[in-house]
Amino acid sequence: MFKKGDILEATDRTVTAGRHYVLYLEGFSQDDFIGGMITHSQINGNLEMESDHFEFFDDNGNAYQVVYDRTYLVHAKLIKPRIWGPYTKVGCLSATGITFFENSIEPLAAETFEDYRRRTINSNI
Repeated sequence: MFKKGDILEATDRTVTAGRHYVLYLEGFSQDDFIGGMITHSQINGNLEMESDHFEFFDDNGNAYQVVYDRTYLVHAKLIKPRIWGPYTKVGCLSATGITFFENSIEPLAAETFEDYRRRTINSNI
């Protein structure tokens, strides 16, 4: 299946689902996994990433679709549902990127994207 640090694209790319690329962290239940989300937005305490946080090529030398591009890590530990999938691997964090990702979201409580969205919309009013 997927490994820690894989960058995934959801099949359901609507704004209330998997519009942004997903970072895989670990399994959560039979149907869901814990992950993160990357964006180009600086709002809501998103954390700026660096180019060395990303792998640019897979093991076969093929370029990944998603690499560093003024990318931010959304500061949230998110429960990603299977129903947004299937998910496709489109990139991968480097070892440095995985450490950054883990350290950034480890102390956070896991929440659904719906709860995250509700919380951040309410904080911006």
